[in-house]
Amino acid sequence: MKGHASRIARRIDSSIFFRVTLIATLLVTAAVLMAAAVLLTACASSPSLDDPPTILYGEDVCDRCMMIINEARYASAYKTSDGDTRRFDDIGGMILYDLDNGEDVAAYWVHDYETEEWLKAETATYVEEDNLHTPMGFGIIAFDSRERAESWAAERGGMLMTFSELKAAGGEMDKSTHKHES
Repeated sequence: MKGHASRIARRIDSSIFFRVTLIATLLVTAAVLMAAAVLLTACASSPSLDDPPTILYGEDVCDRCMMIINEARYASAYKTSDGDTRRFDDIGGMILYDLDNGEDVAAYWVHDYETEEWLKAETATYVEEDNLHTPMGFGIIAFDSRERAESWAAERGGMLMTFSELKAAGGEMDKSTHKHES
């Protein structure tokens, strides 16, 4: 009987040892996986401030007027140095929102009026034309080249401006008379 009890005791010890070893292995594996997840999250690249923002047309709203942004050719945006994105349905709205809020802006973006491609706002040439019906009535459109802006303005009228000139004139924009076009 003593030999039988000894074999049972060894089986129990072996079973307990196996379970403890399995649990320890699972705990170590879980800890390693959690550490890897933390490292991957910490090392994951945040969205670049140099990449144009995403606007979901017909869904996203303008940060200034809170109306739905529907047309890419008038839309604009900026990213703050904190990585926040502000979206606008009109270039003039972006200029005024920036002046009113004074955020630390890392990058401004506008769309080319004809191609609807994103452009860094500082590289675009702008046409301001009072009779141009933009969403909020500021009458400002952007082009990827001065030549295209000059050509458009020569055919339809308007004044050429740089982004710096637009920002400088922002304080003079009539905030009370702009209206949302239907």
